Amino acid sequence: MTASTETVDALVERIMQRAEGLDEGYRRVGLLVSAAQAVTESLELTTRLQRIVGVARELVGARYGALGVLASDGGLERFLHSGFTDEQVQQLGAPPTGRGILGAVITEGRSIRMEHLSRDPRSVGFPPHHPPMDSFLGVPIHVEGTVFGNLYLTEHSEGPFDDIDEEIIAALAAMAGTAIANSRLYEQSQDDRRWLAASERLTQRLLSGLIGPDDLEDITAAVRELTGDDDTRVTETADGELVISTPSNGHPQTEAQRETIRRFGRSVAIARELARARIDEQRVALTDERDRIARDLHDHVIQSLFAVGLSLQSVVGDPASPTGARIATQVDAIDSTIRQIRQAIYRLSTPPSAGTYSLRARINTLVRETLEGESLDSRLEFSGPVDTLVDLGLGDEVCAVMREAISNVVRHAHATLVEASVAVRGAQVVVIVRDDGIGMPDTDRRSGLANLAARARERGGDFTLDPVHPHGTDVRWSVPWESR
Repeated sequence: MTASTETVDALVERIMQRAEGLDEGYRRVGLLVSAAQAVTESLELTTRLQRIVGVARELVGARYGALGVLASDGGLERFLHSGFTDEQVQQLGAPPTGRGILGAVITEGRSIRMEHLSRDPRSVGFPPHHPPMDSFLGVPIHVEGTVFGNLYLTEHSEGPFDDIDEEIIAALAAMAGTAIANSRLYEQSQDDRRWLAASERLTQRLLSGLIGPDDLEDITAAVRELTGDDDTRVTETADGELVISTPSNGHPQTEAQRETIRRFGRSVAIARELARARIDEQRVALTDERDRIARDLHDHVIQSLFAVGLSLQSVVGDPASPTGARIATQVDAIDSTIRQIRQAIYRLSTPPSAGTYSLRARINTLVRETLEGESLDSRLEFSGPVDTLVDLGLGDEVCAVMREAISNVVRHAHATLVEASVAVRGAQVVVIVRDDGIGMPDTDRRSGLANLAARARERGGDFTLDPVHPHGTDVRWSVPWESR
């Protein structure tokens, strides 16, 4: 036989001993059983607790009984009573707030039994129309070791309450604690569903782009709606985790409640990262599409216009004649159109975020300005995470190398085409400038090229200058992109 069974057996035996006759004993035991059944039969907490208060008053012969349940702010969440008439309830007005002798049962966390309630200095706060009360028995209600309320009775029919009364009421308080604990579990399951549903809604809005991944306002609003407290704050750490801070008034949150909030924070943080990744993918896709359009404009449209212009120039004949003058005007118009298309190509190659620092944008501007007014066809390409992995200092070096290499082509190569590229490949940043000109002249004046070689050596990289078959020059400059 377990200890709990022995306790119940002893309790039943005492109830039977105190009863006036066997039938009265059976009736009282039946009341105890009905109170125990009420704890498990209904999910509605108020109904269960009201049954326990009524049974408690009958079992010990008290005129009045009441039960209070603490709220999270320290006040009373529920206050149930038995033995009061409707007229008395109306005259009493608002329920007690858990102070005085009722508060002492909660704060001290132990049973209090008094023969004369009015003689105790803690007996304060009674409203004007409160019925007279003398004998008193109050028992705390524990839930997982924490006091969550009290069950108390007054005005024993035979004088003061005794230890048997206290044992009976303690058993009923334990039943009330079980009812409250079960209700808390049910409420926690409902809270879990609410937090999960809110997490799913936020995830959908984040991934659909309705809210930005860096915007905490909508997330904070959703959390405050869940907690019912406008003082709840949502912050972000350095590694992207969400921290949800709730006010620390009343009794503390349970571990289950804290874990629910932590799961919500982890779920929304993952959704924010996925939203950021999707935005990055969209930016890359947009940049790739803009690059494709730029290449098509360069490879097809410009080349076609250039060919048309050459064909027209070949049939000009006498430019002073009316027909020759008209053809020359059209050729000039074609050249102007080619220049406009080139400017559009450079603008297309500029990433959408060029308002902030962008190496792509800097190099596009540099190449456009260097080749402005030159009758030199050009192609500029990027590959790899140029804007994200190349810092400002190395970007300055890359721009200097690109400017020097293209300027050499303009000054010395006599080329018709220059192709330039910047790529991040593995741990290297590679700059290539290739032309179809006459190659480097035999001269010792190569200070610019010497500077390119020196820049590469200083960063632990390489510089090469090679001829291209059948004619032209290939300049390659590569350095590690990691900080040293």
